[in-house]
Amino acid sequence: MRKAVAAALVIVVGWGAAVFLGAACGYRGSDVGGDCPPGLPRNECCPCPWPESCPDGPEPIPWDCPNACDGPPPLPPKCFDGGADGGDADGGMSSLCPGGGACVDKAPEDWRQGAFFSDWREPPRCPDDTPIVAFEGIPAPPPLLCGACSCDEPEGTCKLPETWTVSSAGCDDPGGGVKTNFDPSTNWDGTCNQDKAILSATLCGGVPCVRSITISPPVIEEQPCKAHTKGDPAQEIPKVWHGGWETPLGRVCESAEPWPSCPKQSGKVCGPASDDYASCIFREGEHLCPEGWGGERHVLYGVVKDERECSACTCGPPTGATCQVEWHTYHQPACSMDSKGYVYAGMDAPCHDFMPGTQLSGKTAELLNYTKGTCTPTGGAVVGELTLDKPVTVCCAAPAS
Repeated sequence: MRKAVAAALVIVVGWGAAVFLGAACGYRGSDVGGDCPPGLPRNECCPCPWPESCPDGPEPIPWDCPNACDGPPPLPPKCFDGGADGGDADGGMSSLCPGGGACVDKAPEDWRQGAFFSDWREPPRCPDDTPIVAFEGIPAPPPLLCGACSCDEPEGTCKLPETWTVSSAGCDDPGGGVKTNFDPSTNWDGTCNQDKAILSATLCGGVPCVRSITISPPVIEEQPCKAHTKGDPAQEIPKVWHGGWETPLGRVCESAEPWPSCPKQSGKVCGPASDDYASCIFREGEHLCPEGWGGERHVLYGVVKDERECSACTCGPPTGATCQVEWHTYHQPACSMDSKGYVYAGMDAPCHDFMPGTQLSGKTAELLNYTKGTCTPTGGAVVGELTLDKPVTVCCAAPAS
């Protein structure tokens, strides 16, 4: 079972998505796949000998195939370990080591020689010649990408003026005179309303009751906006999951004994070479790879504590809405002979003067326009911390040219 550590979906350097763009296919004459290892079906060794054979795109080449190194990364460690497959293309250095091991440079000072495995699958046991598990770790998770937040339009209405106050004093004397209620009925729809009509002969304090009218502005009522995340995040939230298969794991194995020297090769030693483990060097901490080890570089961490998350999307209160109403007062029954004006949401209640003793028989109001407000989105930011500790750098030899 895997060590219960946390991991992300992307390795710091060296691991990548297993996307195969195409690969060569070995053959003998017209016998496609004739050079596959015994017991391995030819269609697995050479899964796509011709483009028309793979309508859904080329398939991965198993690591057991002799042409596995012809595919794109990730490639078997034998493609990078300085000659694990023993062929001439890599200089034939494997033939110098007993049992087909890899002949590689001796580890520089402060570095240790090790057999290195990295993959998303369960790691196989260490090679027989490097049986000790020296380190297991995972790469740093990739950046956490949060989706941008947005807000829907608010649901709302613009309510017609509800307070109509008649005064026996003119608009130039807002505090004076006797006030008379001329309000419409509750839930008024703006059509002709003759409630509380005031006849011209009606007096208030010895003077005509009607000299001016003040009308309250319309009121906008809007519900809170609903928050959303625009589109989908660019990737799954790369939280580290304990023991999940989406966790790429790196393992370094070593031997209690120094690696044997390569015959007739000064400064070189024989390391393990297999489909799973490559001969590499490693060192505690984060370091650049030394000269001669310019292949894949991996930085793994023994402790990864990922407390990052995306803050929830929220919306501020609606703002910026507009509403305009046209009002009419009528001086004859059945809402005829009118005076009119306009009132806007948010303005001070306007006052309109009449000739003293003007009769008020009814009123109407019409909503001319209502523009909804907007809400400002907040959230969608990365909160929390990613803690990385106990790093180890692994450097592997560059593939031979």
